[in-house]
Amino acid sequence: MQRRRLAAILCVAVLGTAACSPDTGQSSAPSEPAASSAASAPASSESPAATTVDVLRLAASTQSGGYPTPYAAIRGPGRLMTTFMFDQLAFPDVTGKPRPWLANSWESSADGLAWTFHLNENARFTDGQPLTSEDVVFTFDYNLKGPGAETGVSQNLSYIDSVTAPDPATVVIKLKQERPSFLSDVGGAFGVGIVPKHIWETVTDPGHFQGEQAFIGSGPYILMEFDQTTNSFDFVANNDFYLGRPVVQELRIAPVGDPLLALAQGELDSASSGNAPVPQSQFEDLSSRFKVFTAKGEYNVAMFFNLAAGFPYDDVTFRQAVAYALDRQDMVDRLAGGRGVPGPTGGLGPANPFLAEGLPDYAFDLAKASTMLDSISLKDANGDGTRDLPDGSAFRIDLLTSQSDTEEAGLVQEYLRAAGLSSDIKAVDQPTSDAADTAGDYKIAIVHFGGLSGDPSGMVSRFASDAKGQFSFTRVFGYRNQEFDALAAQQAEETDRAKRTAMVGQMQAIIANDLPQLSLYVPDQLAFADTSRYNGWAYTPQCPPCGIALNKRMLFSGNAEPVPGE
Repeated sequence: MQRRRLAAILCVAVLGTAACSPDTGQSSAPSEPAASSAASAPASSESPAATTVDVLRLAASTQSGGYPTPYAAIRGPGRLMTTFMFDQLAFPDVTGKPRPWLANSWESSADGLAWTFHLNENARFTDGQPLTSEDVVFTFDYNLKGPGAETGVSQNLSYIDSVTAPDPATVVIKLKQERPSFLSDVGGAFGVGIVPKHIWETVTDPGHFQGEQAFIGSGPYILMEFDQTTNSFDFVANNDFYLGRPVVQELRIAPVGDPLLALAQGELDSASSGNAPVPQSQFEDLSSRFKVFTAKGEYNVAMFFNLAAGFPYDDVTFRQAVAYALDRQDMVDRLAGGRGVPGPTGGLGPANPFLAEGLPDYAFDLAKASTMLDSISLKDANGDGTRDLPDGSAFRIDLLTSQSDTEEAGLVQEYLRAAGLSSDIKAVDQPTSDAADTAGDYKIAIVHFGGLSGDPSGMVSRFASDAKGQFSFTRVFGYRNQEFDALAAQQAEETDRAKRTAMVGQMQAIIANDLPQLSLYVPDQLAFADTSRYNGWAYTPQCPPCGIALNKRMLFSGNAEPVPGE
């Protein structure tokens, strides 16, 4: 068990920074928001309307999240934990739009190549040291060309040309080319968390840097205890937070066997069904006692084909035949209780505003699948009921999956068997699965991931042949399409929304035809919450692991409303 009790940091949480470090001469009161073309800074939570919540109790993720620093956390749930400690220049509200956070305001040049951010001058780290533009410049340089680059934490920001600090409260970021996704890239739910230069400047291996110093950030919460084995966390409010005192004073995240049952028994304040179907009787009981939250899914389970593995995986007819052989609606019905949809085939999710219409859906058609497999000479050569390779040798598909996706893999195996395709399931733990997916050590892999409603730049990182996706388990192996690459480059710089939408639509059509990756199904989001003490529950678009409970903006303010006046 890897449990950490962070006693030293408790001094900051309970007694305030003055009791733990020299006086910096800066007030902890929130500053007045500066005028800007951007949204104003969030108001202090210490208003008469805000009611303090002593503790919120939530269920821990069943996915391994790694070590909770910006450079060692893995997957969405793990990275999300770091946002409570490490602030970004902006952070999304309930609409999913980045709003002022560490930066009070910002503006861009007419050509969109220079962005000027004005920092909150009261911002400080939890060890009492002030956070200035020097820390912001250090973080970006560290991530893009320093030791942090080796972790891939900011691999999607290679279009940044320079980051400078004209004064302690101002940061200027210059881009090599205009990017419509820039604000989301740096200030979305998984943007750039600013780390303290005075700690990280001597760290040469950030992926393995551990201990109390590794958790010092500027965020509204301080990590008091965590267990890396069970993904449990105990965060307490940073009551010297530069925007004010957080409404939720403690966030307790612990593993439970059945979150919905735990909610019903009063052990949790909110719970989600995850991917599991919710029996109608249980749904009716919970909905009579708690508020119900639903949204289109942003998470999926997908099939990855390794095109570098040779025939038949590199044959588009084979990949399309497999798609027709899979009864994806049956997966929705059996695995999600009918609450969800077969995944769109173009690489984006059902809630994505860029989702194209009219893409092929590869509706279940076993006869068509069989005809297509016959056409590439994958036939039963010896009458044993299973298809063989063209030379008559046996053909078996290796299905790699994590242990959390074995039900999906089992159904895939069932569908393939009906089409005459034999397969063997190799189920491994999540870190091993992610490493194999990243390295391309598979023939076909069953992989779950989120972010389907995010900016199309996420789609580019999965499919563009020149994308810097070597660190990602969501990157398909061996896929090359020059037309897709050209469109990916063009849309990344296109600021006209209609033109960009058209380009992204063409990209989806290419992926839907080539099928290097097939989304099997996208479950709807479904959660229940007790609103008697706290009303900050809401889904955050483009942040599947946020659920309805883990957007720090709502935990800080105590409500789920967009920024006032916006």
